Order: sequence, then structure tokens, then C-alpha cells
Amino acid sequence: MKRIFLVGAPRSGTTILQSLLAAHPKITSFPETKFFHFLWTDNLKSRLPDRLHRWFHQEIDRPDLFDRHEVYNRQVTSDRIKWFVGILDRLATEDGNQIWLEKTPEHISFAKDILNYLPDAKFIHLIRNPLDVVASMRKATQTPGSNILWGGEWTLDFCVKRWKSAALISYCLRNSPQHLVVQYENLLADKIRLLSQCCHFIDIAYDVEMVRNYRVKAVKLGQGLPWHEGIDRDVESPPVIKYKEFFSPDEVQYILGQTAELRSHFGYDKPQPGLL
Repeated sequence: MKRIFLVGAPRSGTTILQSLLAAHPKITSFPETKFFHFLWTDNLKSRLPDRLHRWFHQEIDRPDLFDRHEVYNRQVTSDRIKWFVGILDRLATEDGNQIWLEKTPEHISFAKDILNYLPDAKFIHLIRNPLDVVASMRKATQTPGSNILWGGEWTLDFCVKRWKSAALISYCLRNSPQHLVVQYENLLADKIRLLSQCCHFIDIAYDVEMVRNYRVKAVKLGQGLPWHEGIDRDVESPPVIKYKEFFSPDEVQYILGQTAELRSHFGYDKPQPGLL
């Protein structure tokens, strides 16, 4: 079984890329599990059973796979991981596939830990311009009615730190054979080329079904969440979020200053028309 993790900063376009990859007939994917995020984050550990209950019963509609003993009584980390990964393996096998793709952006923080348990796993990292990512984070966490799901409104500084943290991990792991770093802007510019690059990394051939059927996958994987509205749009369309709608010139300069070194590493330091 090939196990692929798609990671990056929140609001980097990971759901769009997941939808395109999930449309490949040899890849099985599912709504983000958040499994390792809850398993290894101190203030979330106690909520893992509730998270798994919601995932099995509501998000994938497979209550038959919800094992109360494994969820509530299993305490050994390695055993919990073996059980849950076995569930993902089973879902792929039932789909007639030997490859699954799991997308939880926050799993980027646990990439090395995951590899300790799943040494053959691979990671696709998605990077996006910090101005657009931070603007999208701010909008998503400011939206009344849905921002509670993000833990309330995120400050500008917190959003910048989230992008920097993810980008730094991707940069440090970029030369590892088990990690592929790609950029959202390249997906918009030439999706077939980028998808072919991802397929080569996974060791499968590019399939045209990826661009023909991704909209159906996008709707299913987006789970109807408000911040996924329009997730089935044309991938060649410009991003919905425009940072200039949210930031003053001073805030733009603050973001640019805080992210300067990492932006340079990923080629985002080049002058952009109409930046201010």
C-alpha cells in the first residue's frame, strides 16, 4: 500500500490539489482525518475519540468501521496508529486501489514523527504566496458563524506565524526523496504539468480523469464547509481571496518583512505588479 500525505499551511489550496489527485482512478482519498494532529497535540488529545466518531459517522459515513475499543480504550500510540492506518488501507482496498492520499494541512508539523511509524510514506507539500494565504486565513477566521470552528479569529501575527512554520518545514525537507514541494501558483499556471510531477513522485502515470472529474471530488471532500465554498471552481481561475481587500499598505509591508527570507527561498521575493 502506498500512503501519501498532502500537507501545507492552512488555506494554501490543499483541498483543490487533493481533489485533482483524488480524481485519479488509482488513488483513494477521503475528508481530512486530523488523526495525527489530534493524537500528538497536547490540548487536542482528549478530543481524539470525538473527532474519530465524527469522521466515521458523519464525514465518511462508515459507522461500521468505528471500533469503540480501539477509539476509547487503546492507549499505546503505535497500536492506535496501526489500527487507524489499517482503516485507511481498507478503504483504499475496498475502492480497488493500492494508493491512498490523506490531506490534513496540520500534519506537516508531524511529518518526521509519521515517518517513524510509516517509513515508506510520502509527503506532498503545497506552498502558496504568504500574502494570499494570510489574507485567506484572516477571512476564514473572521467569518461569523464559521470562525468558531477555527477557534475564533486569528490575529495577523498568528496567521503569519502559521505560514512561516509550514514553509520552513517544507524548505528543510525539500531535498528528501520522500518529500515533494510544489507551489500553488504553478498549479494555476499549468495544472497538467504539476499533476504530472505529483504522479511521477507517487510512481503512477498521469491520467486525464484528474482534470475531468475533480469537481465531483471537490464537492465531496469539501464537506460543505463555508470556507470551501467554490472549491469546485475552474483551477485556472484567479484566487478568490485578494490580499489588497484585507490589508492596508502597512500590513502588507509587515507581512513582506516577516516572511522575507522564506519568500526568497520560494521565489516570492520578485516584484509583483500593483503590490500596494
